[in-house]
Amino acid sequence: MGAMAAAASQRPSPWLHGPVADLLLGAGLLYVPMFVALAFAGNAIQALLPITLMPLLMVSINGPHVGATLLRVYERPEDRRRYRYFAVHATWLIAALFVAGLYVPLLGSFLITLYLSVVPWHFTGQNYGIALVFLRRRGVPISREHKGLLYFTFVATYAMTLIALHSEGQTTIAPVDPSGTVFRLLRLGIPTTVGVALLAVIGSAYLTALVRVGIGLARVAPVRELLPAAATVLSQALWFVVPLGVQLTTGPTSFAPFAAENYTYTGLWIALAHAVQYLWITTYFARREGGGGQAALPFLGKAALAGSALYGIPLLIFLPGALGTLPYDAGLFAMIGGALNLHHVLLDSAIWKLRGGKVARILLQGAEENDVAAASTRPWVRWLGGAALASGVLGVALTVLSTFEYEFGYLRAVRRNDLPRLEQAVSNLRWLGRDNADLRSEVARLRLAQGDLPGSIAALEESAALLPSAVRYVQLGMLREKQGEDEAARAAFERAVELAPDFPPARQQLQRVRTQAGAGPS
Repeated sequence: MGAMAAAASQRPSPWLHGPVADLLLGAGLLYVPMFVALAFAGNAIQALLPITLMPLLMVSINGPHVGATLLRVYERPEDRRRYRYFAVHATWLIAALFVAGLYVPLLGSFLITLYLSVVPWHFTGQNYGIALVFLRRRGVPISREHKGLLYFTFVATYAMTLIALHSEGQTTIAPVDPSGTVFRLLRLGIPTTVGVALLAVIGSAYLTALVRVGIGLARVAPVRELLPAAATVLSQALWFVVPLGVQLTTGPTSFAPFAAENYTYTGLWIALAHAVQYLWITTYFARREGGGGQAALPFLGKAALAGSALYGIPLLIFLPGALGTLPYDAGLFAMIGGALNLHHVLLDSAIWKLRGGKVARILLQGAEENDVAAASTRPWVRWLGGAALASGVLGVALTVLSTFEYEFGYLRAVRRNDLPRLEQAVSNLRWLGRDNADLRSEVARLRLAQGDLPGSIAALEESAALLPSAVRYVQLGMLREKQGEDEAARAAFERAVELAPDFPPARQQLQRVRTQAGAGPS
């Protein structure tokens, strides 16, 4: 009896932060009411919190989630040495891909596709690890067979997501959408029939393994001890399996959260649920690593600044007119989001290992390490860290100010045809690093509606210079022609055909002006 009592006293608390926080944040059950709300009141949710305001949530939740990993790898000299391969070499590789991708769209498309292909595994691996933490902290005996089956259920969900992402006619919900930019998703092009067959086979195996592991664990432990891990499995299913099942059985537009126009919006909520989950476990780890004395708010604040660092000065450096060529909305944001999160996934894969060491002692055994971060002895390292956090302040400020200006300045001005406020919003957003070709096209439209033909041409030229497109040059040619500038109009139509040879309006307009000029059809 004494030995049993001693063993029980040495067992860690089954909860990390407490039952409510662990179930809602760690197991991801907080997403369940959001899922229901999106399903039955999606339009009302988007009216209350449009996607244009989502950056406010991303900078306050997703930013700290990325920053927590950066602190873990870069804050202490010993961690920088331990993870040197990922902290230095992999970082430089991703940075090089990012810079090159800004100038070579195919390379940028590869980086974004790689990110969208691996991020579901990042989410999946985290859920699997959390499920194991819940089971082991409760002393649930899990055999090699049952552990393998549980692992298979998570791998299967990722495999189905990856197949859907790279199949013709299928898609997956993702927080970054390259459409509308100069980049595109480089699908492998799995034939639809093959993709559906693979999804059916893997889905059946997933359900079978899920039932087997559930029955097996229920035989060796009380059901109540399995519920937190089961809740994590449920979150994994809601994030990946349920969307695919609905799309395959009822069509891609029958269920609001999974309709094509809502893919990115729903994907952002899933990314936020993952980020909350990540902060839940990293905050616990940081406190236990510091002997329980580190408060959560200072850690989260520092993580928020670290996570926003790459949206500060580097964002301004690579804007058009500086070292970059792409406006924020035309691909710069997608590239920064893809590169930053791909870097996060690589670092995360290196630092979270449940097989042994400090991570196992803290997460599985509830140990306190009393391992307070030591200051670096190199002044330039301290200076660089301070500069990064300062860049994070700038990144947060840019995100918050530009989000409010876009929603309450630009969009509201367009709705009420308020040209002066629209022009002010365009100027403000340009200074905030969010210059946008579409904004300048709206200025051109309103100037034309008010009879200002030269002003409309000037705004449309700025729009086309910022992001050349066949549509903009066709519009510019028609305005030039209306002003009597036939040669300039012809040059604009030729530029439109050069950008998009198969765009019918461009070819038709060019042929028309050539015929009128006596040059004959093209």
